[in-house]
Amino acid sequence: MKRSTIGFFAVVGILVLAILIVGIMMVSKQKKETGQVAEVTVPVVVMEVKTGEIEDVIDLTGYVDPKDTVNVVSKIPGKFTREVVEKGTFVAKDQVIAYVTREDVGVQFEPFPVKSPIAGMVAKFLFDPGAMVGPQFPIAVVVDIGSVVIKTSVVEKDFAKVKIGQLARVFTDAYPDRFFEGRVSKLAPTLDAASHTAETEITIPNRGHTLRPGMFVHLELVVDKHQNVVVVPKTVVSKRMGKDMIFVFNPGSNVVEMRESKLGFYDLKNYEVLEGVKAGELVVAEDQAILQHGVRASIAKKIGAEPGPKQETAVKPEVK
Repeated sequence: MKRSTIGFFAVVGILVLAILIVGIMMVSKQKKETGQVAEVTVPVVVMEVKTGEIEDVIDLTGYVDPKDTVNVVSKIPGKFTREVVEKGTFVAKDQVIAYVTREDVGVQFEPFPVKSPIAGMVAKFLFDPGAMVGPQFPIAVVVDIGSVVIKTSVVEKDFAKVKIGQLARVFTDAYPDRFFEGRVSKLAPTLDAASHTAETEITIPNRGHTLRPGMFVHLELVVDKHQNVVVVPKTVVSKRMGKDMIFVFNPGSNVVEMRESKLGFYDLKNYEVLEGVKAGELVVAEDQAILQHGVRASIAKKIGAEPGPKQETAVKPEVK
């Protein structure tokens, strides 16, 4: 065999050997890196599971309406002479709010007083002074807002839960640091065939006239309550493959366990847990998306429940 041929095969052999050595080194390095990743400890924020009471709450929306709305009319035809009070003024029953003067050729009449038939707030005047008015044309609108009504609708699946007299908490952006309480005062006996909803009214005492007609509100309608049950914030529960999962931290092994849980009542902030976790256990409260069952973890922070808004102290529920 020629020397050139021997040399060629020698070079090829050296190259193959070098490639094998590099491959073995890369596989070894990859295994080491994989082992290092498996040993990474994830910092987690946890909270202790506690027992307490929880309400079954229906989330609704609506608008504030006055308890009563009355159109004020003049008993005689004539010229709307002048307004006695301004729009937005609170008036007593039978208080004069405007004058109308009858006009006949050759006869001069004294201005006729137009009185409010109810106590309330003058919402608006419908004519300017100088206009001709009569008994068929309302001059003004007076509203009674000593209590107010929220008109809303309940969907079919919740209809059987709603009863007259149930408590409702009312929230409005105008007063974000407090809420008001009222009661279910009316519930339609039938549902709308198109929307499958039942009209519902919530009556709220409004002694300070804080709530005004036209305000948009959110309502929490309380339809039931459980006491001395396991309760966790909604942020603790995450969805995995369509199931409700809670990550439980074991301080003995420093391992996170993913548990399927059975949930009960939901009050828009918390869940009742029927199965899955027990009082006293530590659960992961944040960033569950990065976790898997069996991952090693360490406690970065332990937190508790946050306080909610204050109740409007001047407003208390009334049941008639």
